Amino acid sequence: MNMAKMDIGNAVDAVSSLRALRVVLTDDLDDIENSIYDLGQSGRADSNGGMDELKVYCVARAALYSGLASINEVLGWVHLMAEKDPEGNAADLLQSLPTVTVPSIN
Repeated sequence: MNMAKMDIGNAVDAVSSLRALRVVLTDDLDDIENSIYDLGQSGRADSNGGMDELKVYCVARAALYSGLASINEVLGWVHLMAEKDPEGNAADLLQSLPTVTVPSIN
């Protein structure tokens, strides 16, 4: 199977969009972490309502971490699939992206 290389313009668009999404998810994660901390400091964490609220925060936190990990995986794929120059160098924008290890099939 030979996968097509990604046009550099499309790679730049993908990176910009994913970085913007990462900022939003990171901000949401900070809000959730602060809410968990505030709940713990309030003394309500031991109540039934507080425990229910903590469960919701923990599910949201796990989902946000999962989303951030997925973004990193997609950015690694973009780095792998983006067009390179004749010497095999990626565009400057792609240099800072995560990489994906590609195991040999042989």
